Amino acid sequence: MKKLVFAFLMIASTTWARPEIEIPAQVEISQRPLLRLSDVARLTQGNANLLAFMDDVVLREDARDLVLASHMNAQEILTKVRSIMKNRDDVRLLNPSFKIPSQVKVSFSKEAISHEEVNRKILNHLNVTCPSCEYRVSVTKTPVPSQKEWDLDFSQMSTKGGFLLPLREGSDQIKWISGTIRVSQLTPVATRLILQGERVQSGDVRMVMTDVTYAKDSVVRAEDIQGQVAARSLAVGTPIWTSDLKREPAAKKGQIVKAMLGDETFEISVNMQAEDNGFIGDLIKVKNIETQKVMSGLVVEKGVVKLQ
Repeated sequence: MKKLVFAFLMIASTTWARPEIEIPAQVEISQRPLLRLSDVARLTQGNANLLAFMDDVVLREDARDLVLASHMNAQEILTKVRSIMKNRDDVRLLNPSFKIPSQVKVSFSKEAISHEEVNRKILNHLNVTCPSCEYRVSVTKTPVPSQKEWDLDFSQMSTKGGFLLPLREGSDQIKWISGTIRVSQLTPVATRLILQGERVQSGDVRMVMTDVTYAKDSVVRAEDIQGQVAARSLAVGTPIWTSDLKREPAAKKGQIVKAMLGDETFEISVNMQAEDNGFIGDLIKVKNIETQKVMSGLVVEKGVVKLQ
């Protein structure tokens, strides 16, 4: 059994999920001399700075000697990582952990471009885009490069469905890698029949990992559901999308609202009539019923405005 080496380059203790860079015990790489950390590692909870850092760490200037050696040692990898990391304050502040086997077995793809390597790199970029999502990547076709040195351009790659990933050889020559990306995301699903116009409460839904690859609408966050109104009837087990809900005004035209005036040391309230519909944070007109005087008020909570 291969021993795992956990390298925690600690800067300060943290309470949130730390980025992790992991190298599998066995990796397949493309047929080219230069071998970078980004060619073999998986990144979770990372960001664009860590992706760039992984590209900067060159593990081998000429990987062809791995045809015979077939493996790299964890100490060799960590030495290269530390030499680059000491000059990267942005990466050290992220406090990434490294999960590396004591020996990493390396094999070259039978084709010029390794599907496994491309898959890893695509997943690394996707996980930076949406850390809470689950992705499945299928690389269906890779071109044959005309030279050993090439780079992948992720700047305009689709994050779901079919994709075409540019492979650049020099400044002008471009070839394409094709495939599909399926993405699943935590999505609210109705636990009871919710009728149109009903206010939706958090207990009316449960969060389920749902395939949203071809969803035509955006996913609703759990914290945004409370108090919204169903725009249509929703059957049990129905995923709830943004267009299925609408916000209920915190103040409705003609409604009697509590109007507050004053500050933290002195405050009075009076009942007034809302002259507009308004959500929390909106500025609306309110009317004093006795004097008929109209004033402006900021909606601060349901049925309450702060007079301006």
